[in-house]
Amino acid sequence: MNSGGGQPVPQSPLEAAPAAVRCLLDQSPLGVVEIARPPLDALPYRAFIAALLGKQGFKLDFNRLAPNEALALVSDKLLGPGAFMPERAALAADIAALAAFAGELAGAPSAIAIRTYFAPGDLVWHVDRVNERTALRLLWPVGRPAGMQVTSADNVDAALHRAYMHREHPLLSRLDTCVMRTGAAVETLWAHRPAQLAAMVSGDFPFIRDPAPIFEIAAGAASIHHVQTPEQPGTWHRSSWANRAAPGFQIVITAAAA
Repeated sequence: MNSGGGQPVPQSPLEAAPAAVRCLLDQSPLGVVEIARPPLDALPYRAFIAALLGKQGFKLDFNRLAPNEALALVSDKLLGPGAFMPERAALAADIAALAAFAGELAGAPSAIAIRTYFAPGDLVWHVDRVNERTALRLLWPVGRPAGMQVTSADNVDAALHRAYMHREHPLLSRLDTCVMRTGAAVETLWAHRPAQLAAMVSGDFPFIRDPAPIFEIAAGAASIHHVQTPEQPGTWHRSSWANRAAPGFQIVITAAAA
């Protein structure tokens, strides 16, 4: 989305040299690079992902598990032992390649997680945070109808955002938990808060200075953005409202260096 004209989100193929992609990322005013990826229907593991999305939403941190081990764990539990073995092997290989790519960009090991439920708190503008010295995050939301929205740091009134989140963060945390456990619609759960719900729909929160310079990553594409640390600012982003009922299969890879 770019109501102001132009497209400032730099794009790069996954095959590009990590140093070149890191240069694009560091030079981007938005702090993000878009990485083109095939649509869900073109992926060899589309049936496996569709089967997982048909189950109750979940989140899995891989921790010390290799991608093939982590996918085997969740697949055997949700779909039965040995289900979709060729497909999950192909998905594991792609996740491993993305993690290696993110690690090269950051010069640090990568931590991987997958998620199949929608967290309504993602509809609010925010930056991701870690305590390490430097960090970046690669996101690939497979099968979502819309992409992540981004804006520049100077388009956010930081003091007003802090005040807003001081009030709203506990409520958003409870909303996330309720949606994860029950699958209830955000519109229903927050029908009694029409102003906050309208901001979630539009992205025009009180702390956004101008709704025009807001841009959207292409649906189905991956992206790499800065994570806020004590030494570096993070990228301001939020999920599109269109994703609330179709969370997709979200691959989240964080590479952080101490």
